[in-house]
Amino acid sequence: MKRIVIQTSLIATLTVAATALTAYDADAATRPITSGTGWKLQSHITHIDTKPWQIAFHDTTSRTKLTPYLRKTAAELTYRMGVTVTVSTRIVPTSYSKCGPSHTISVRYMSKPNPKYPNHSFGGACALRGAAYSGYMYINSDLWAAGRGYTEAQRMNTIWHEAAHAVGLAHPNTCPKDKTGRKPLMCDVNGLKTLVSRRYSTWEVPAFANLRANRNRV
Repeated sequence: MKRIVIQTSLIATLTVAATALTAYDADAATRPITSGTGWKLQSHITHIDTKPWQIAFHDTTSRTKLTPYLRKTAAELTYRMGVTVTVSTRIVPTSYSKCGPSHTISVRYMSKPNPKYPNHSFGGACALRGAAYSGYMYINSDLWAAGRGYTEAQRMNTIWHEAAHAVGLAHPNTCPKDKTGRKPLMCDVNGLKTLVSRRYSTWEVPAFANLRANRNRV
């Protein structure tokens, strides 16, 4: 009888443990997924909602110069996130210290937007209750300057990179290489000269997928 009691106790313990593990896993499955191998979301952003976004411009010069590039970016973001992104003709002042209008990414084309890092462009996003709300992009016009040696692919990669920041992606913690030797697009912040695809890499695919899927996990 004693042996039976011990076995029953052990079975009960294992049953409780299995139940607890199942409950824990179920809870984990509903929590936002904000990072993975070669990708990460910004710390204040968990998801993006379904409302359409527009890309606007700081001024007419920015609009004239960058519209052809951003049409490609808008189409790619729409495809990756399942949220409609279009390029408008709107003039919306770009600011990194004040959030812009709802569901708008404002883009500015200017020389050395960050004097501390004169070769860089930059971008970022605002959030409301964890949802990407608006964004900004400063694209360094020196990428088009004569004698600087930048290619169209490098310019386009810069725009892909900053647009991803504008909807909530961050620089990942690690920068692995896939079987073809490609690093995440969101890793390369020094002129993006090592990337030539003009598209987000396979590393960014789960980032955009989770940005979208997290709508149902929050």
